[in-house]
Amino acid sequence: MESNGVSVTPTVVRIWSNVKRFVTIEPVIVFYIFGVVCGTAFKVFEYEKACVTKLGADLRVCEYFVELEDDDICSEPDDANRTIAGVDNFTEFHDLVCEAQQQATNEVVFLNSYRSIIVGIIQAVVLLFAGSWSDRVGLRKPCILVPIAADILAFTVYILSAIFMREIPLEVAGIVPNLIIAFSGGVPLVVTGIYSYLTMCTDEKDRTFRFACTAVVYATIPIVANFFSGHLFKYLGFIKLCALCIITDTIGLLYGLFILKEPANITPDVTNTATNEVNEKQSKPTLRQLFDIGLVVDCVKVFLKKRDFNCRNILYLTVVAYFINYGALGDAESAAILAYVQFNWITNLGTWISYDLLTTMLGTLLAMGVLSKRLGVSDAMICVFSVCFSLVGKPIMAVAVSTLKPYLYYVATSIDVFEGSKMIAIRSIVSKLVGVDEIGKMLSILGIVDSAQVAIYPTIYSTVYLKSQSFFVGSVFLLSEAFLLVSLGIYGYDFKLSNRADFPQMVPIHSAQVDSGHP
Repeated sequence: MESNGVSVTPTVVRIWSNVKRFVTIEPVIVFYIFGVVCGTAFKVFEYEKACVTKLGADLRVCEYFVELEDDDICSEPDDANRTIAGVDNFTEFHDLVCEAQQQATNEVVFLNSYRSIIVGIIQAVVLLFAGSWSDRVGLRKPCILVPIAADILAFTVYILSAIFMREIPLEVAGIVPNLIIAFSGGVPLVVTGIYSYLTMCTDEKDRTFRFACTAVVYATIPIVANFFSGHLFKYLGFIKLCALCIITDTIGLLYGLFILKEPANITPDVTNTATNEVNEKQSKPTLRQLFDIGLVVDCVKVFLKKRDFNCRNILYLTVVAYFINYGALGDAESAAILAYVQFNWITNLGTWISYDLLTTMLGTLLAMGVLSKRLGVSDAMICVFSVCFSLVGKPIMAVAVSTLKPYLYYVATSIDVFEGSKMIAIRSIVSKLVGVDEIGKMLSILGIVDSAQVAIYPTIYSTVYLKSQSFFVGSVFLLSEAFLLVSLGIYGYDFKLSNRADFPQMVPIHSAQVDSGHP
């Protein structure tokens, strides 16, 4: 083979052939997940929006929130002799900024308490129908591409809200974009679509490798994007950063529409009759099929189906543990708010989030490579192992925000390195308890659980934050500690059931379908 007069070795050709064969959905994931680069910008924008619209403060006061990371006037003495460009009375400006920051933060926390309920319920209903619809009509791309299109529309609303800073209220700017994403299924539906797509288009012998590659891509992009999120926000500003995310989402959407192909092959476990039925329905999918109540029944049947060897009981316990685990993760938003209020982190917030994601990914790889593959530790025991480390890390974070010691955030994160492994282990357990033709429906159920926790836990954590900030600001982390203790008991019982003499032993986690644990 010749390329520009240079001979290409058979090895290079083979490698390139394998790359083309395996790299299908990864570009879509990269461009979609890049949107997390706006995470820090969204948080600060909502604080400024609350300051302007709810408190009626001057724009200079609200815009100074960003400067507090480098010039924390609230922790410094009120120096009447100090001057700031464009400010006539520093003492008055100092008081306004410090008071506005605290009040604006409380307004955003209150918004989170009811916004999450609305978004979570809508997303759960959408996922209940969408996963079964995807299985029934044999289409996987819509589950991935519809949320990306919704993302573009949501970013547009954010830009309009920033242009009309005083005219558009906080509730509109904070709820409408989230509603758009919720009606599209959001990240849970994308995750469902990704793994359903890979299951359908990958041979069983290559599936572990494909899932691992996708998990690495899914985990790596947020690490890089979050690291630069604060810096890009300060450099570009909110509107330009949102425009950049619209561009990346559009590239991912166009790739998915015109280059990414629907998986042609059906898994070998499905009978020929079922294959013909799927092909027939795939040729003429309709909107009516999406809202067929039978889709809900299909999901419920998979969940309630009687299974041998206590498999159904283990499935129930695993889903309950999955839900409670998200309770323990529910302090993530509170942790970011506390870092912003207590430490005035903006660029440092993105750096810490990247460090958290990086250590979690490395810990997950260690758990999979050593505990599971080398030592053959069961999935349930990996969950127990992970929870024990989290139990140590949460109180340290509580101390960090209470004593204003930011470095303890990094200490806690360094201890809780196996946080992501329990989420992978849960999906691994589930994948071994249901049939291949039930994977899409079961992933939808897990997606519904994701949405349910969005509707419940942020409200609980917001309430605890608002009620306890006057006497112990780190109380939200102790609430996570309580959820972790409950999940530890469930995992212990799960491990006992799966190790009964009459129960077929599950293969280690490395041979199951896995993901990054954080959509």
